[in-house]
Amino acid sequence: MSDIKQKYIALIQKRSEENEKAIMLLFDQNLIGNCIAILRQELDSFIRVMYLGRISDFHERERLMNQTLLGEKWSILTPNNKIKYVTYRDMVEKSTELKGYIQYVYKFGCAFIHLSDFHNYIEENPFEKLDYSEQFDIVLYLHQYHGFNRNSELTVENISYLIPNIFEKISKNLTCYFSAILYDGMIEM
Repeated sequence: MSDIKQKYIALIQKRSEENEKAIMLLFDQNLIGNCIAILRQELDSFIRVMYLGRISDFHERERLMNQTLLGEKWSILTPNNKIKYVTYRDMVEKSTELKGYIQYVYKFGCAFIHLSDFHNYIEENPFEKLDYSEQFDIVLYLHQYHGFNRNSELTVENISYLIPNIFEKISKNLTCYFSAILYDGMIEM
């Protein structure tokens, strides 16, 4: 196992530990918008690990991890021998695990990282900006994994008590994939 892989996983673990502390402090202060932004940060780590775990060229994986450690953006060489920066969309598309509520927390959380009308969640319900099928899927996953009452209205206030559990689920799922990265395994869906 290379030093680069160990350092990369250690970096993610440190971020997760800090995110866990931050989310609990923010949750205790009822700063829900910031909690959702922390969920999004944890998902960023999850998406990156999933992306790496779907690359079968282990040298390429390690090169991307090293780019992170060097403070560089991830880049790949296209079939036309041009350098292309890896976007979040690229990572999400390769990370086919992003189904269900993970996909929705990611999408919803993005609105809380950037200044948006979602920050006005006390005055207006941001879930109403999603189409009915997305709302239905979110309720279904919250019910299935966290016991959310399917008949409850989907609002930030109504789901806020679930935030620590959602964070824990994302974080534990992330940890499950560390060995695939450290020991050149593939993450299969």
